[in-house]
Amino acid sequence: MRTVPLSRCSRWLLVLAFACPLGWAGDAKAFNGKDVSARKIGGELNVPDSSGVRRKLADFRGKVVLIFFGYTHCPDVCPTTLSRMNAVLELLGADAARMQVLWMTVDPERDTPALLSNYVPAFNPSFIALRGSPEQTLRVTHAFEIQYQVLHYNGQVLVDHSAHGYLLDRAGKVRVRLGYDMTAEQIAEDVHRLLRGS
Repeated sequence: MRTVPLSRCSRWLLVLAFACPLGWAGDAKAFNGKDVSARKIGGELNVPDSSGVRRKLADFRGKVVLIFFGYTHCPDVCPTTLSRMNAVLELLGADAARMQVLWMTVDPERDTPALLSNYVPAFNPSFIALRGSPEQTLRVTHAFEIQYQVLHYNGQVLVDHSAHGYLLDRAGKVRVRLGYDMTAEQIAEDVHRLLRGS
């Protein structure tokens, strides 16, 4: 039988085929969002919700938590994000009961409990709005690496804030950073991965 010499490229392909187990290439990127599992992001919330009930991450153990930050007067980013989170729940189907959406205001001075109670659940009744004191807001946003700034200009109040959010696994650890440009389908896939124990 005639032996055909392998080119240098062919030899490398063979090495890669034997060195990499099947499925390795497909698993190289576990999440659609950015995997931040190795970073120390997050921490205990310990802030009231819009009903005055103090909330901690321990309250949601066993569920995947999806958390975003914003304010009710936000003209575009916040309503779009809340609508997308509702779409995520719809895509999850029965698994929606195993996820909790949290939305924390970065404008507690104007976002009163009454306003939050009407605004956030309007997108989905299961959504929980969080409202801390200015000091608590600063603490939580710092822990979650959220930037925000309240500006007073010509008699108006403008709030500039980070548009990303996070997925926390069922143990309360921050695992995935969610970009504002991610689709509901991409986020739902990441939630399913965490529910399966990824």
